Amino acid sequence: RHSHSASEMPNSQKRKATGAPAPRRCPPPRMEYRARSDEAWYGARVVVQDGWLRVMFENFPEDADEWYNPGADLSSPGDVDALRARFRRACPALDDAHCGDLRPGDQLCLACDMHGGEIKYYDAVLEAVEKAPHGTVDGEERCACRFTVCWTEGPRRGCSDKVGVEVVYCVLESPIQDPVLTEFLDDVRNRFGDDQEEATAVSQQAAPSGEEEIALVSSLTSHELLE
Repeated sequence: RHSHSASEMPNSQKRKATGAPAPRRCPPPRMEYRARSDEAWYGARVVVQDGWLRVMFENFPEDADEWYNPGADLSSPGDVDALRARFRRACPALDDAHCGDLRPGDQLCLACDMHGGEIKYYDAVLEAVEKAPHGTVDGEERCACRFTVCWTEGPRRGCSDKVGVEVVYCVLESPIQDPVLTEFLDDVRNRFGDDQEEATAVSQQAAPSGEEEIALVSSLTSHELLE
């Protein structure tokens, strides 16, 4: 899934590659990324290049890549957590034979028709399942059920629709396991901890200790009594 034409890619912050050649764009991505400009989900992979995190979209040219500069884009632990939340494991298509496994409240990712043949992917919550007898096509089971969903993202956010199995993908709850992304984000976040420790140390050095404060007060008191 997530095979769009390059013209459909939203404008985003870009940075030309320098130094090492661009990494190969295979195998298929194991994760998805929510783009900053349109908040839609895309298949993606990441590499760290020149100290920046480079997000490479599946089936898009290099000039569509998004870049994150740790110094400018990730200036707080909250920024790191927000970026981490933009990634997740790739969502598998709902298997026709397993539609009965869905329950109201399940989080789904749906193909959203943006008109003009453009398809983007946004999240929704399942509200109800309208059961229907399954058929068989070329020896394979085909689900005919209808799913009432409420969009939580995208242009139809807050709206309810009935959709078929062909546009439904299952959001996996297990955490993403990408060593490049994890190492990059953990390293950036740990720097904030180091900075905080340094700031605390400097503050403690600048402020007088408890014994110094007592000595200072005692000295002042003695001086006042002499006067």
